[in-house]
This record gives sequence, C-alpha cells and structure tokens, in this order.
Amino acid sequence: MAKTVAEYKKDIVKQMKAHKTYSAGLDMQITGLASAMRNLEMANDQIDGLTETTVWEETRYGSKLAPHPVFKIAKEAQDMITRQMKALGLTAEDLAGEIEDDPLVEMTKRLTRKRKKSIVIKPDK
Repeated sequence: MAKTVAEYKKDIVKQMKAHKTYSAGLDMQITGLASAMRNLEMANDQIDGLTETTVWEETRYGSKLAPHPVFKIAKEAQDMITRQMKALGLTAEDLAGEIEDDPLVEMTKRLTRKRKKSIVIKPDK
C-alpha cells in the first residue's frame, strides 16, 4: 500500500532539515513533491498488476491500440518529481536515504583522497 502524502512530506522535510535547506515557505513545493511521489508509487503498483502494456481505445474511426493510461500517469509523476527535486535542491540519494556499503561510493572516495594536484607542463616559447 502506498504511503500517504503526509508521510512523504514528513520524510522530505526531515531530509531538508538535515541538509539545513528547509523553510516553511517551501511547504507548497514539498507537498507537490510528496503528492507526485505518491502518484508514482500508486502508478507503479498498478503497473505491477498489468499483463499488457496496451489497451484498445475506441475512436470515431474505430478501435485502435494505445498505451495503457497508467504509463502516462507514471511518466507525468516522474517528470514532476524531477522538477520539484531540482527546485528544492534534493537528490535521489537524499530521498532514498544513505546507502551504507556501496562499493562504488567507497572506491570514489578512496580515489578522490589519492588524487594529487595536476601538473601542467607548458612548452617553451
């Protein structure tokens, strides 16, 4: 079952406070992001139950095959989430929580620490 908008909002506010980027003036955008996240979760729940990606649609010219409407809802929710996260300065990692033992993250940190200043050699004039 999908989380409520209020639960999503609570998680978003918690992450923003942790990053010291929260202010009450952002509540409308936070609610929009929380709503889009709920819509995406609900759409994905419906997609999981589908056996076909298309439906027959009746038009004035007869029947035609069309994409299932839930895919449009999912895409719109994804687009809204991306826009709202960008506006709020959040990343997917912020909302997903920290990944404790990600080998790629650890390797990147080690390489960054080992990195030395670049030496630029200029040709003689």
